[in-house]
Amino acid sequence: AFLIPYFLSLIICGVPLMALEFGIGQYFMKGPTVVFKKICPLLFGTGFSMIMVSFLVSTYYVVILAWVLYFLFASFTSPLPWTTCNNEWNTPQCLVRNGSNANETGVSPAVEYFNIRVLNKTVSPDISGPVKWDLALLLILAWLIVYFCIFRGVKWTGKVVYFTATFPYLILIILFFRGVTLDGAGLGVSYYLKLDTSKLGDAETWKEAGTQIFYSLGTGFGSLIAFSSYNKRNNNFLKDAIFISAINCGTSFFAGFVIFSMLGYMAKQQGVPIDRVVDQGPGLVFMVYPAGLSTLPGSNFWAIIFFFMLITLGLDSQFAMVEAISTGFTDFWPHLFAKRKPWLILALCTVEFLIGLTCITKGGIYIFDLFNTYSAGVRRFTRNVGTIIPWKVWISWDICWAGLTPIMIAAVFIFSIIFYSPIKYNGIPYPWWADFVGWLMAVLCILCIMCPAIYQLVKAEGTFKERLHKLVYVPETEEEINMREGNGAKYGDPKV
Repeated sequence: AFLIPYFLSLIICGVPLMALEFGIGQYFMKGPTVVFKKICPLLFGTGFSMIMVSFLVSTYYVVILAWVLYFLFASFTSPLPWTTCNNEWNTPQCLVRNGSNANETGVSPAVEYFNIRVLNKTVSPDISGPVKWDLALLLILAWLIVYFCIFRGVKWTGKVVYFTATFPYLILIILFFRGVTLDGAGLGVSYYLKLDTSKLGDAETWKEAGTQIFYSLGTGFGSLIAFSSYNKRNNNFLKDAIFISAINCGTSFFAGFVIFSMLGYMAKQQGVPIDRVVDQGPGLVFMVYPAGLSTLPGSNFWAIIFFFMLITLGLDSQFAMVEAISTGFTDFWPHLFAKRKPWLILALCTVEFLIGLTCITKGGIYIFDLFNTYSAGVRRFTRNVGTIIPWKVWISWDICWAGLTPIMIAAVFIFSIIFYSPIKYNGIPYPWWADFVGWLMAVLCILCIMCPAIYQLVKAEGTFKERLHKLVYVPETEEEINMREGNGAKYGDPKV
């Protein structure tokens, strides 16, 4: 049932928002901190809000790369350390489940490996514990990889992305054919495609679908604006938005077959219903799926390529967010950072590494989950972008940009407020101050918009109405007036 709101969110929100951000960045050829000042001076802080979102997310997101590196290095040992119960970190509750002990209670060795060996997780969010220095070293390694992949600019990053963006497809195809040939794979695929219409009446399903679209396409992070600002000005960004959105969500849909074929196989092996092996978030990536790979012949090989694939996937997302921050700073303060961008990126990586250390303490998984939970004029614009692309901008784009997309975004926001509940991790409630810190992160992103707006309203001259009009409405340029009257530049003219 999730797939229906997922694809509707893609059509109504995902594609229009991606096209909008591509168009804004390409038309003005600047990053998020500058373009919104040109669109609506009152709300130019929107760009800084995007930068704040990217900063918060990239601070904790890279921790996933540190975990993946831990598993990748462990994948070279035989047997795989998350397959047995005779290790020093295992507890008496450890149970290697199979068809003969399906009714016994116990904890999977993969779960104990992640929670005890990798995280050494504390029992409560109230207890943080010391930094795990093995993870700290891997976090340093992850940030070094990120830095050396982006410090030379987008041209160098583009060369890296040729590999990091294409290699996962090769691995997904390999894992797909291996998965669908396993005994019980059909159970998983049927579970994946099963339509439970009762879920469509659950607002939580729609909220999660919309949130997933925003997150997977990267809208609202500033990275789409930052990267599109480097495009040629006559690049067909509408075509790019449709193509990239389709590829992105098509890949997610395809990956579902890879995941659920393995889950069906595990359910058949363990003799349990498939809903008992399904998990989400870190549990799926670091506990459930590795446990399934460990039962295959040549398990070390499958584990190595799986975790290497996750590294390449994670790097792409991390590149985009750090680039959005650095481009935003460089465009807004060119006199300070234009010629010092490698040093700016180094400073960003260092600051985010230091903050990220909080996520690799023994209680770091709770802080990670806290970050993960809380951080994450139309016709005129249409005429303007019509001068830089070879396609006619159809009215359907206007309808989405002016109506459907804002309505759906508002609905997701309202559902998030209505169905809000205090944060928990695997049923463990957080103390009151954790929710306060989470809301503080969310408010910081809003203040990035409100504070500059209030400052400009106070600083501007004239009556309140005059100041508001001056800061909300940007007068048309001579080029725009000529274009509106039909005697301006057209696509393909040398001036465009």
